Amino acid sequence: NSPTAQFSPEGTVKIGGNFLNTNITPDKWDYNTFNFFLNITFFSFFEAAINNTAFDLHDRGKFDNVDRSISVRLRALKEGRYHPAIAIGSNDLLTSNKTSLFSGSGGNKYFGSHYIALSKSISAGPFDLGLHTAYNILSSRHKSLDNPISGGISISPKALSSTRFFSDLSLIAEYDTRNINLGSSMMVFRHLYFQIFIQDFKYICFGAHAQFNIF
Repeated sequence: NSPTAQFSPEGTVKIGGNFLNTNITPDKWDYNTFNFFLNITFFSFFEAAINNTAFDLHDRGKFDNVDRSISVRLRALKEGRYHPAIAIGSNDLLTSNKTSLFSGSGGNKYFGSHYIALSKSISAGPFDLGLHTAYNILSSRHKSLDNPISGGISISPKALSSTRFFSDLSLIAEYDTRNINLGSSMMVFRHLYFQIFIQDFKYICFGAHAQFNIF
């Protein structure tokens, strides 16, 4: 997905997982898989996550291992009335057999990338809009970019922003440097978050997570 500079409130914890179509994962996965993750917003300007993606390490036709990746994001500038928020981030930051964070050779950094992202919120009548763009740098030999620039737009109806049973309904369209993707997300009963994602108008991924605040 295209990175954004939007952050959850300080102290937000997210625990969940996703079904991943083989077309959205690096070439290592020539089959559908799933992941599970833990994401914590430690401060209003800093968050970190650990993600585990299942794979068939020994080609036995079953999942017998996971690829672990650590991601971090730091907000360099808070959004203002006339300027966007700016965030700097890295996916799959560390590896046990590679010393260069920016080199694309060697190592297991299947999801490795670094980026700078900009996000701006706009009120447009009955809708809240989110505009996002990012400049991406690969640190993985398992992925490729058609273009370093990615971006997207999110649309949230204000009338459905908070009801008794669900909130934060959002429709999303994005360009991820290779494909145009569509998605939707929604919070249910204040703590359960569901999302669906269609890559290149063809390949479906979906997921859910529990979300709560520890502060």
